[in-house]
Amino acid sequence: MPGSPKLGQHNAPAPSLAPGTELIGEYEGSGFREPVFLVRRSDGQVIQLSRLVYLVASETDGQKDFGQIAERVSSEFGRTLSADNVRFLVENKLRPLGLVAANDGPAPKLMRAKPVLALKLRVPIMPRGAILALAAVFRPLFLAPVVIAMLAGLAALDIWLFFVHGLVGSAQEVLYRPELIVVVFVLTLLATLVHELGHATACHYGGAKPGRIGVGLYIVWPVFFNDVTDTYRLGKIGRLRTDLGGVYFDVIFTLAIADAYFLTGAEWLLLMMFLAQLDILSQFMPFLRLDGYYVVSDLTGVPDLFARITPILKSLIPGRGTDRRVNELKPWVRVVVTVWVLTAIPALLCVFGMLIASAPQLYATAWDSFLNYQDKVQGAFADGRVVAGVANLIQIVLLLIPVAGVTLLFLLVGKRLGGMLWGWSRGRPALRAALGTVVLSIGAILPFFLWPPDSDDKPLQRAQHVTFQGATVPELPTRGDGPTPERADEDRTPLGERGPSSASPKPTGYASAAPTSAAPTSAPSASASSASAPSASGGSGRAIVRFEMAGLAPGSTAYIQASANATTTFACINVGGQIADAANMQTTISRVSTPPQAFTAHSNGNVRGTLPLNPPSAESNTLVCPSGRAETLQSVTYTDAVVNRVA
Repeated sequence: MPGSPKLGQHNAPAPSLAPGTELIGEYEGSGFREPVFLVRRSDGQVIQLSRLVYLVASETDGQKDFGQIAERVSSEFGRTLSADNVRFLVENKLRPLGLVAANDGPAPKLMRAKPVLALKLRVPIMPRGAILALAAVFRPLFLAPVVIAMLAGLAALDIWLFFVHGLVGSAQEVLYRPELIVVVFVLTLLATLVHELGHATACHYGGAKPGRIGVGLYIVWPVFFNDVTDTYRLGKIGRLRTDLGGVYFDVIFTLAIADAYFLTGAEWLLLMMFLAQLDILSQFMPFLRLDGYYVVSDLTGVPDLFARITPILKSLIPGRGTDRRVNELKPWVRVVVTVWVLTAIPALLCVFGMLIASAPQLYATAWDSFLNYQDKVQGAFADGRVVAGVANLIQIVLLLIPVAGVTLLFLLVGKRLGGMLWGWSRGRPALRAALGTVVLSIGAILPFFLWPPDSDDKPLQRAQHVTFQGATVPELPTRGDGPTPERADEDRTPLGERGPSSASPKPTGYASAAPTSAAPTSAPSASASSASAPSASGGSGRAIVRFEMAGLAPGSTAYIQASANATTTFACINVGGQIADAANMQTTISRVSTPPQAFTAHSNGNVRGTLPLNPPSAESNTLVCPSGRAETLQSVTYTDAVVNRVA
């Protein structure tokens, strides 16, 4: 009789699902021609099953034998299955996937998917109970009237910010107050955490259970993440809501920052609003596993788009048949995914090509900047400027993160390529020896590529033709028979100046250069001058250093840094813009420098350029203003200019 067990089958133990296995059900909004059903394994891995195999799994409860399961599945599936058919599906489909408990012998090793460009080194930072509690609190934010009000508020805010007020003042305030860098950094981390809470809240709103929130490494960047795998049980609308929940909470965070600005008037908060919206735009990139990628994935109903790249490319080769993994997609989904593949490949190649091409400059610049910030950290803590020291420490951390990420990426890619080449050359010793020689040669050449042996790569003690330009610039003095430097642009207005400058230009000093062994072909003399920044309240005091060098290797890259002594005067200004008490003024002398910047030598070996020199911040003095008065830069004078080639 069909479906009845054969002789001896009644003694076979009844199969049962592995502990922790959860039957999710049909994948709603699927992009596949045939229905797809989902099962979650005990380790959290979600597995796609056909309808027949899913029906067998749903009847595998440890009570029914293969014959009884066959009878139940036959009635539901509409086709007759025998006990042997069921046994085959259990032993060859469900058990290898870890969905059926092992009755005897060792349990199969659970294999997890290793998707392309997946998040690495995940570390949870927030318990699930706290996530569920916060998601329940924020759940009303996804009500339709609230969503419409938030989006309308953002549109009005952006019109005011970009077309009425502007961002220049906020950017300047952050640049000249190093303690704000620490605050912006902390708020950026908070905004990222709020973004992940948005995903978790949207997941909870749709009826699914959000998973852990943590940090991990994505390609070369540290990122926060939220495990919302449980949204596969939701429909397409619920999954899309979860995908967009993060950027929606970014909108709410931006509006909260705007409220803080209108309450306090702190200009730097506008920069934080701008950065939050830049993050929103970056999240919509569809070629990396960011929010935009998952939007495309859930719109098409294809869980892993990267897994379709190879079969789609093979199917596009003339004369080759259509791959099964392509043919199983709905026609319109196949078109959309093909377009995504054909645009994703050049985009990803461009990203990784830029990483490889910029690696030498990245390592060199990171090392030079590390030394520069190290000196700043030591000087800040030695002078008791704790906030400035912490700000520079944050700069060092942010500097080292991409370097560590790029290095890890190269190691992982090298490991994978090495494994592929090792397997490809198995049994062919001559080929393996040739490949080993090539790899060793590349390893030997790579250091010279990253740090080319160039006799000019030494610091120059003085630069040729160093000049400054600012709002008011003096006639540049010369000494002896040195070259006469050109006059700077005297009509340039510094950023942030709010009133007319009353400072009269007058030369305050000069510098000269003696011949050095670092630049044997450079002219033996150089000149420099200084300029007074505007003395009007609100002046930026910024100066532009012009320089010229000769004797470099044509086409070589030089990293150049300018420094000078800055004599600055700060004063306490009242609401009327006046200095009420002369005792509330302080003048200090400190050394300021520019970050190293890269310049490329022309075919004649010369380099010309400019470097922006900014005055020291208020942290450089001990002036304490009374309540109701603001500490403001009044004047700055630069002397003893030095331009060094640091790499």
